[in-house]
Amino acid sequence: MAESPERADAHEDDGRRRRLAAGIALVALILLVFGAVLMRSLLQRETPAPVTAGEVGVVKLQELIEAHPDYGKLQDLLSEREAIRSSLSQQLEVPLTVAPPKVDAQPFDDSVWQKNAQDVIGRRSELERAQKKAAADYRQKSEPEYKERRDAINAEYLNEIFNIKLKLDNRKAMWLTDDTVAQMEQQLEDLEGERGARQIALYRAWQQEIKDYAAKSVEQELAGQKAGLGDLRAQREAQAVHAQTEAQARDVLALQQRMADSVTRQQQAQADQAALAENEQAITALESRILNDIAGKAAKVAILHHFTLIVCDPARSLSSLLPAAFRPTAAPDRPEKYVKTVSVSAEDVTDEVKAELTEDPPSAADG
Repeated sequence: MAESPERADAHEDDGRRRRLAAGIALVALILLVFGAVLMRSLLQRETPAPVTAGEVGVVKLQELIEAHPDYGKLQDLLSEREAIRSSLSQQLEVPLTVAPPKVDAQPFDDSVWQKNAQDVIGRRSELERAQKKAAADYRQKSEPEYKERRDAINAEYLNEIFNIKLKLDNRKAMWLTDDTVAQMEQQLEDLEGERGARQIALYRAWQQEIKDYAAKSVEQELAGQKAGLGDLRAQREAQAVHAQTEAQARDVLALQQRMADSVTRQQQAQADQAALAENEQAITALESRILNDIAGKAAKVAILHHFTLIVCDPARSLSSLLPAAFRPTAAPDRPEKYVKTVSVSAEDVTDEVKAELTEDPPSAADG
C-alpha cells in the first residue's frame, strides 16, 4: 500500500534531524578530544631545568700540594728554615760585644805583705803603705802613656785586619778560591795572634815598671830589713809575683777566648742570615713551581670536562698578595694566606688532578 505524501515528508524531516544531531555530536566529540589533548599537553609541559654550575670544577688545594712529587722537598726546606732561625736566635741571645776584664793586682800584693808582716815588726805596715802609694801614683801617672802605646799597637794592625775581614766577608763577590780564603784566614789568625802577643808583652812590661818603681821608692828602707828576712821572704815574694803573673796571663787568655767566641758568633749570625735569605727564596720558588704544576694539570682536566672555571679550596687570600705596608694591621707580617671557598654544586675533580700530578715527574729539574 503506497505511503501518503505527508508521511514521506515527515520521515525525511526526521532523518535530517538525526543526521544533524549525529554531526553535532561528532563535532562536539572532536572538540572534546582536542581540548583534552591540548589540556594534557599544557598540564604535562616540563618546567625548563634551572641553570646549574656544571661548568665549574673545584679541587682541594692542600691534598694536591701534598700529592705533588716535590712536596717532600718543600717540607725539608721548611724544616731547614726553622733550624736556621733557631741557630740565629741562639747566636743573638748572648751580646756580641766583649767587655775587658778588670785585673786587680791588689790581692797578690796584699798576700806578700801580709805574710811578711807576720815575720817582721809593725813598721812593715808603714813600708807596705808607702810602696803601695808609690805604685798607685806611678800607675796613675803612667797609665795614659800605656794606653797610648796600646792603641798604637792596635792601629798598626787595624787596616790590614779590617781589609782581610772585608775580603773574607765578600769572598763570593770577589770570586776567591778556597786556597786563597784559607791563606787569608791563616794570615788573619797570625796577625791577631801577633797583635795579642805584643799587647800582652806591653801590659806585663807596664806592670813590671810599676813594681820596679814601687820597689825602688822604698829601696833604702827595705835594704835595712832584708838582712833579717832571709830566704823565706824572698821565696814568698817570688811566689806572689809568680801567682800574679799567672793570674794576669789567665785573664788575658780568657779575654782573647771571649773575643774569639764573639767573632765566631758574629760570623755564624751573618752566615745564618744569608742562609735564611737563600732558604726563603728557595721556598718561594718551589711553592710557585708546585702551584704552577697544579694549575697546569687542572687546566688539562678542565678541557676534558669542558669546564669554564676550576676553583681551589681553600683559595689564596687577597690580603696575602698585598705589599707588607698594605696588609691588615692585625698581622702585617703573617696575613691569612688561604680562605675557605664557598661552592654549591661545583664538581670535585681533586682525584683526577692528583692522578695527573703523580703520573708525571716533577715539572722542573731537581735542586
